[in-house]
Amino acid sequence: MKRALLIVGIIVVLGVGLGPWAYRTFRDQGDVIALPAFDYRTNDSWAALPAEMPPAVWAEGWAVDVILVGPDDGLAPRSAAQIASQTERAIEQSSRLADSLSVVGPVYAPLYRDANAASDLSAAFKAYVDDHNRGRAFVIATDHPLPPAMLAPIMADETLRERFGGFLRLTRARGDSGLFASVAGAENSASDLLAYCPDRFTEAPECQPVVEIGRQDGMMIVSQEEPIGGDNLTGLEEWLEANVAKTAEPLGSLEEVEIIDIRRPGDTDAKRDAAEN
Repeated sequence: MKRALLIVGIIVVLGVGLGPWAYRTFRDQGDVIALPAFDYRTNDSWAALPAEMPPAVWAEGWAVDVILVGPDDGLAPRSAAQIASQTERAIEQSSRLADSLSVVGPVYAPLYRDANAASDLSAAFKAYVDDHNRGRAFVIATDHPLPPAMLAPIMADETLRERFGGFLRLTRARGDSGLFASVAGAENSASDLLAYCPDRFTEAPECQPVVEIGRQDGMMIVSQEEPIGGDNLTGLEEWLEANVAKTAEPLGSLEEVEIIDIRRPGDTDAKRDAAEN
């Protein structure tokens, strides 16, 4: 009898304690919705952006940006409440990492849909190049393999490839120097990885230095004390200055150019029409 009462008591306690969690998990999901594609021309499609537009290479010389594709930036919600929760966490997580990575340069971290990672990250990278890069060098920081579609422009555009400083490998494997699959499907082979890396890197570890990470308040943080990127980034700007031509300042579209018609006194449209006829 006592055992039966004890079991009933345990069931009641578990029911009281786990009931709200079970309801939130299985019942209180709200309407299942599809997350729309992000528009990376707008600030709210990014988990992290610099507060101000960094100076262009033609204005103040070489500098380095960081593109962060980190944990929790990929969203896979089922309801509006989950979208808000996941987005809030992604922004907080990217902010924690950006605090440390900003010693390298301004940090850009796109939000993206987990189920559409290839297309979303490709669009985010294109938006970065078109709207934010302005001829600057850049590195890509990540803790997981990236879709080849995102990185395809680096292989296709020689000027972009010259400015690419390689990958920063965010890892908890302290001191691990093993090959990191920075690119999905690269099968961890040095030749596959180096295909995305600038020609000045002849070995995979040179193109993917380890950045040690840890946990704080449930968030990933950079935990190492030595300079981020090590020899990979030390002297990068000096190397670029000596070996890579800076992008020239765009002249603008033809619509922005004012055309002034200079004529001699008495030269009118009517006289020109008569002369042509």
